[in-house]
Amino acid sequence: MTERAAGRLPTILAVGMHNSVHLARWINMMRGSFARFVVFPVYTENPAPELRPWSSVANRGDVEALGPGEVGIFQIAKSDAERHAAWHADRATGRLFPSSLGLQTNPSLTQTDELVAAIRTLQPDIVHTMEVQLAGYLALGAKRYLGSTMPPWLLSNWGSDIYLYHRLPEHRAIVLELVQAVDGYLAECRRDVQLVRRLGLNGHAFDPMPASGGIDFSTVPALDRFTPPSRRDTILVKGYHGWSGRGMHILSALHLAAPALRGHRIRVQFCSEAMLEMMRAMAASDGLDIAPVSYAPNHAEALSRIADARIVVGIGISDGIGTTLLEAMCYGAFPIKATTSCACEWIQNGRDGIIVDPHDVKSLAEAIIRAASDDALVDAAATRNRACVEKRWDVGRNNAAAQSIYRHMLGDASRSAALSA
Repeated sequence: MTERAAGRLPTILAVGMHNSVHLARWINMMRGSFARFVVFPVYTENPAPELRPWSSVANRGDVEALGPGEVGIFQIAKSDAERHAAWHADRATGRLFPSSLGLQTNPSLTQTDELVAAIRTLQPDIVHTMEVQLAGYLALGAKRYLGSTMPPWLLSNWGSDIYLYHRLPEHRAIVLELVQAVDGYLAECRRDVQLVRRLGLNGHAFDPMPASGGIDFSTVPALDRFTPPSRRDTILVKGYHGWSGRGMHILSALHLAAPALRGHRIRVQFCSEAMLEMMRAMAASDGLDIAPVSYAPNHAEALSRIADARIVVGIGISDGIGTTLLEAMCYGAFPIKATTSCACEWIQNGRDGIIVDPHDVKSLAEAIIRAASDDALVDAAATRNRACVEKRWDVGRNNAAAQSIYRHMLGDASRSAALSA
C-alpha cells in the first residue's frame, strides 16, 4: 500500500457485521478522534441505526469528504447476479471458507474479491477485522491474494470465534493460518491471548478489552437510581439453544429449582419452538410464572429489561466476556455465567456472580436458588460490579487504549516501510 501522506488522517477499514450494535459501539467510541473510519460489510444487511451519521463511500475521494465524526460505509458494487455466479463458482472449485456454526455460507456474504477491490481503492492504513469466521476469514482471503501489499491487519475476536473454532476439525487449519497471518491481535480475554500465542501468533498481542469498546457512564443513572436487586423479582434468561447457547439446560435447572422460584417472574429471551413447548409444560406442572419476551425493538428496551432483573442467566459451551454480563454488572442484576466464558476475569465466583459448568444442571439450579433467595449477596454484588465496569468498560479509558493500539499499528507500518526503503 502507498505510504500515508503527511498530515492526512489515517483511514481504518473496519471489516465486520455493520448491523451489529457491538461493532457500532466500537465505532462510536472512536469516531471523531484521530482517524477516519470506513466500515466494510461482511454481508448484505442494513446498517445498525447506532452507526448514524454515516455516508456511502466508493473511492478515496469519498473518504476524504467525510465530515468530522462521520463514518463511511463501503458500497459493494457487485450485483446480486454477479455475487450468485461468483459464489457458485467458488463453491464448485472448493475455494469457500467453512461456514460459521451460526450462519451457513451463502451468496449474501461478501466475497474476497470485493474486499481486495475495497483495499486497493481506499488504500486504508489499517484493516481491522472485528470477529473471525466472517470478517477474519474474508481478510485472510484478501491477504492470500495481496501478500505483502496487504495493509497492517488488526484482528479482534469476539467470544467464541477462536476458543471454540480452533477445536473444530473443519476450521482448525484456517484458524491457525489466520492467527499466524495477522500483524496485531486484540482479544476480550487473557485466556484467548494465551491460546493464540500457543497457536503460533507472530504479530503483537495487545492488552485485552471488551469487543464493544465501552460506554459513557455519565449517561447511565447511578446505581442508587434503580430498584435494589433484592427488591426485584424477575429472572431474565438468555434462551439461545444451538451451536453454543444452552438455553434448554437453563430451563431444566429452573424445573429443578421450581419450589424455590414460585414468587419470581421468569422471562426468557430468544426462544425456539422447543423451548416454548417446554416452558408451557413447566408453567403447568411446576406452577412457575415463566413466559417468553419478544425481541427487544431497540437497545434501550433490552437494557431496561436487565435493569428490572434480579438475576440474568446466560449459559453456553463457549463465550468471551459477553456484553450481557457487562450490562448486568452495570445495572445491578446478578449474573450467572458458564465456566466456558471469561466471566472469571471480571467477577469473583460466588461473590459477584456465580460461574457454573454449562453441563451441570444441578449446580446451575443451586446457583439460581441461591441468587433468588440471598438478598445480601445480590445487593453487595451490585455495588462491586458497578464499580468494576465503571473502571474497565469506560468509553474514555478504552478510547485512549484503542487509539494507542492503532498508533502502534501505524508505527509498525512506518518502521517496516523505512526498513524496506
